[in-house]
Amino acid sequence: MKRWNVKYPRRFDLGSNEDYLKWRDEKLAAYPKNIGELVVELGDMSALTPAEKARILETVERANMCVYTAGSAELGMSSLLALGKQLGVSHTDKSARHAQSDELTDSGILNRAIPFSTRHCNWHTDATYYGSDNTIQALFLLCKRPAVEGGSNKVLDHEMLYIQLRDKDPDALEVLMNKDCFNYRNPATGEIDPNRGGKVFWPNADGHLCHRFSFRKTDMAWSGDSDVAAAGHVLESLISDESAHAIEGRLESGMGLISNNVLHTRERLVDSDDAAKKRLLFRARFYDRVNPG
Repeated sequence: MKRWNVKYPRRFDLGSNEDYLKWRDEKLAAYPKNIGELVVELGDMSALTPAEKARILETVERANMCVYTAGSAELGMSSLLALGKQLGVSHTDKSARHAQSDELTDSGILNRAIPFSTRHCNWHTDATYYGSDNTIQALFLLCKRPAVEGGSNKVLDHEMLYIQLRDKDPDALEVLMNKDCFNYRNPATGEIDPNRGGKVFWPNADGHLCHRFSFRKTDMAWSGDSDVAAAGHVLESLISDESAHAIEGRLESGMGLISNNVLHTRERLVDSDDAAKKRLLFRARFYDRVNPG
């Protein structure tokens, strides 16, 4: 374990360069280069061994995410929630949502929102939309059936984006961390809610970096302040460039994702016409995060 949160507690403090520079060099050296470096094979995701748990936490510390194999566990929501509990996350947003919205299929629910359709889904963190009173800090996925074609994901650790911003445009980062940069839109009316929104980056009470972003203009309305608009443009340009730190892969049956709600996309997919063979992923979103230590 790197124990960066203990060694460099001020790494996300814009007024402290010493911790940041030491952490940055170690983070860049440790960051996975490809999807294979993110994979941890499990014997049974619902009953982790101490060695499996340690490897997951080490990978999450390096990249804020981990790809896993389910092993002998049942491919369903109970296994996904059991995995979360073993990793210290259990406070889900399930009670606030449609009962079926943990099953990501082309089912037509929720007005055929993008996650439930075959369309391309651009870069975003989960639950960056109107009505999210709490911030989703962890996102877990488990694939039971992949699409017939397509449906791969790109993922990007927001800490790598933070490094890019701090090194290339610290003024933009300062705005994104200290100003209320956006407000949520009500998707039913298109109206902006002045009481819901906030910062793009911020450290939580434990010293870990949180982030929220979406390219979907129906989700977020950026502030009209000139410095916020400029900072938002810098951020969107960096994300659109899809640097070498973005990693691409596809979850096959029995594979899943553990993440501290990292940025992600989903490519367009082709699904089966047979309802019993349609793409099916289970999703759990948590208000707490996976903390390596």
